[in-house]
Amino acid sequence: MQKEFYVFRNFSTNVRRDLLTDSWTLDNLDAKYPRLDVSDVFSGQQLSSYYVEDGSYVRLRNLQVGYLLPQSFIPGSRVYVQAENLFTITGYPGLDPALPAANINGAAGDIRDQYRGIDRGAYPSNKTFSFGISTTF
Repeated sequence: MQKEFYVFRNFSTNVRRDLLTDSWTLDNLDAKYPRLDVSDVFSGQQLSSYYVEDGSYVRLRNLQVGYLLPQSFIPGSRVYVQAENLFTITGYPGLDPALPAANINGAAGDIRDQYRGIDRGAYPSNKTFSFGISTTF
C-alpha cells in the first residue's frame, strides 16, 4: 500500500503523526513502525516485513449478459451488456491488489525484477460498462 511513500519522507512530504511515538526501539519492541534514524533514511529504505501485506483478492473481471433477438425481428442478432472489473473483494488497503510485474523502465533481468510485487503507485483497474448489438449475415 505504498507505505514507503505515505509513512516515510521519501518525497519530502509529511509523515504519519504517530511515526515518532510508535516506531521500534529497544523499549518499544511491539511498535507499529520500523526503527527510525535521525534523517529517516534507514526505515524507509531497508527491506522489512513491515511492507509485506496480504494481496489476495477475488475480482469479477468480465461479465456479459446477452439476449438473442427473435428471428422475425432481425435474424441472427443479439443484444448484450458487458461489464469489466465489476467488483473486487479484498482486504488490501491500497488502490488495487493486482500489481503489475514491474512498473519502472529497464531491460529484462535488471533492477525492475527487484520491484516485482511491490506497490509503487500503479493506477487501479478501471470499471467499464458497454452494450452492443451483434449480428451475423
